[in-house]
Amino acid sequence: MPLKVKPSKVSSAKSRDREKLFTDWMTQNELVKMNDEKEKAGEQMIYYEYHEGKRQFRAIHSKAIKFNGWWWSTESGEKDMEDEVKTYKARGYDPLFVVLEGNFYCMLFVKPDQLAAAQKILKDLGIEPPVVK
Repeated sequence: MPLKVKPSKVSSAKSRDREKLFTDWMTQNELVKMNDEKEKAGEQMIYYEYHEGKRQFRAIHSKAIKFNGWWWSTESGEKDMEDEVKTYKARGYDPLFVVLEGNFYCMLFVKPDQLAAAQKILKDLGIEPPVVK
């Protein structure tokens, strides 16, 4: 059955608050390494962005939550994004956010029992959940 996803709204009014929390821009491999280091220090990646021109990522981490399973993915095109959401939902994960930046969708998936707590953290940063139908 087809799945439709309306991406998350990201408030421009809270951009200054988010900007203070972001890491520097880095490659995907560098972000994976940083995520591992941050997890060991009790911090969890809760949001990230992809810059198409730089081909780099930056992230926001938080000590307020530790996911008991999570995945992040960056896809080009609406169909690939919706296929990815469908795949992860079938694996038992819900999208915490789906953000379109340029031609790429950034997504982070968490277990349903942690979705509400994680959404509250993102809401404080002006990031709304996606609508999945």
